[in-house]
Amino acid sequence: MFTKKSLVGLDIGSQEIKAVEMVESAGQMQLSALATMPAVDRVDLPQALKEFFSKSGIRTKNVAISLSGQSVVVRYISMPRMTEEELRSSLKYEAEKHIPFELDEVALDCARLERVGVSEPGEENEEMQVLLVAARKEVLDELLGVIRVAGLVPVAVDVDGFALGSAFELSASSRGDGRELDGVTALIDVGGSKTSINIIEDGLSAFSREIYLAGKDFTEAISRRMGVSSEEGDRIKCESTSEDFEVMECVSPLLGDLSAEIHASIDYFENHHERGVDSVRISGGSVSLPGLGDSFEQAFGRDVSEWNPLEGIEEVVGSAGVRIPTGNSSSLAVAVGLASRVLDY
Repeated sequence: MFTKKSLVGLDIGSQEIKAVEMVESAGQMQLSALATMPAVDRVDLPQALKEFFSKSGIRTKNVAISLSGQSVVVRYISMPRMTEEELRSSLKYEAEKHIPFELDEVALDCARLERVGVSEPGEENEEMQVLLVAARKEVLDELLGVIRVAGLVPVAVDVDGFALGSAFELSASSRGDGRELDGVTALIDVGGSKTSINIIEDGLSAFSREIYLAGKDFTEAISRRMGVSSEEGDRIKCESTSEDFEVMECVSPLLGDLSAEIHASIDYFENHHERGVDSVRISGGSVSLPGLGDSFEQAFGRDVSEWNPLEGIEEVVGSAGVRIPTGNSSSLAVAVGLASRVLDY
């Protein structure tokens, strides 16, 4: 008899809160519930989360959450090949070289990245690639406090960009398309307050970055240009198409800026890794912005396609909590990636 485990990926965004519950049994993942709600002020968040979970059909209190922003630092570093125990013991020493915070102010973690091109055991001066992550304790503790006051149990903390990669891996494996994990894929998630980039090389994160230009900036541009409220500007943004000339005039300059920033990131990766990006996949609550896909394709000189993180994932039979959104399913990418951490605990 297999024991079932469940975990909620809780993505607390600037404009919307997303929750995705996954159940794992014998290595198989199923979707058991999902729900969304508008974002609320931080002071109201614990009570809002309590009510959200009680009404959503979600059964477990175990959650995986994520951090982002300038309180998180990610570095890809080279180190002499060593055991996991040796890596952990040398973590603080290495962090001092790469982290721009006082070490007593941050929580540290790392992961070994084994990929093609890294020295094989037995080679002289062999090295390994390591992913180093530091998060300011003040920000982390504040978020954990909110989660616990809401009556939830935090069992995993991730970074938005890495959760994005986990969702992509889960979707590919659920569809039986392991070929998608070969080569190099740039994942771009355009959210409310930021755009996250994670470039996946042969199934492993090789580059990540956050750009603080996203949905709310386009809303503000429409509101200013048209002389309407932010709420009306957001409605216009969501309901418009690339045929709406006035809206395109409002957002085109910002689309050009965002495309240029992402293109610079792709160029940086390709120059430093001596390998081209094979495909660009986009997700997030703002990917329906008129003209976004076309702007990206023109800037990057390659096809750009939206992806659905729920594709291929089976639903638990009789799950009353499952409500597949009628709109943009790709906005759930981070939450799905967080929920996939059920395999880790």
